Amino acid sequence: MALHLKHSYMNNVIYKRTLPLAFFLSLHYAMIEPDPLVPPLRFSTVQPHLHRGGYPRQINFPFLLSLNLKTIISLTPEPITQDTDKALYEFATLGNINLVHLECAQSGKGKKRGVPMGYSTVLETLDYMIHLEHAPVYVHCLNGGQVTSLVIACLRKLQFWSSIAIFNEFINFTTSITLNDRSFVDGFRGEISVRSDSKCDWLWEGLSKGIVGSHPNIKVTEAGPVEASTSS
Repeated sequence: MALHLKHSYMNNVIYKRTLPLAFFLSLHYAMIEPDPLVPPLRFSTVQPHLHRGGYPRQINFPFLLSLNLKTIISLTPEPITQDTDKALYEFATLGNINLVHLECAQSGKGKKRGVPMGYSTVLETLDYMIHLEHAPVYVHCLNGGQVTSLVIACLRKLQFWSSIAIFNEFINFTTSITLNDRSFVDGFRGEISVRSDSKCDWLWEGLSKGIVGSHPNIKVTEAGPVEASTSS
């Protein structure tokens, strides 16, 4: 009875919006025998309030609700819209989750697969990931493999991780690391502006400003707080 009620309720609330989200959450957690929460494919927590994985399916929605997400970053060929994925779009809208689409090609297969994104996309993704106003964040590609792993590898490089540590983490989420993957991460360069008032504490925990400012591959600039606009 309880399980049937939950499924019926989810269909009504998530997709027909007959009741507020708060009521759904209270019912979900109050149920005596709830269904187990199912995370997306290759889900993992990268840092506090930063999560990664594959493309969210309807079975993953209750799990994603438990993360209290503020932002979903889609590293995919197509954005999430009413036309491309009505269920996920309405789930995000109902949950007040900001959908961010950064276009990436679909991953190839085999040892000669290419890299389906450029460094500008990585830098834009990192900007969302390292600033608190977007957290909690879930970043995903189609399968949680190569594309997401490349972005996380570049984040680790920004965090001064060694190449060995970076690629040890990388291989946990992909079937292989190609020469193109390694070359992309090793060649990652760019400039990133970090806002001092909203930087995530975990980014350079324990490192001095002098060390951060002398990063061997990435030019780090510190921006001041974002000033609130005033109405005349």
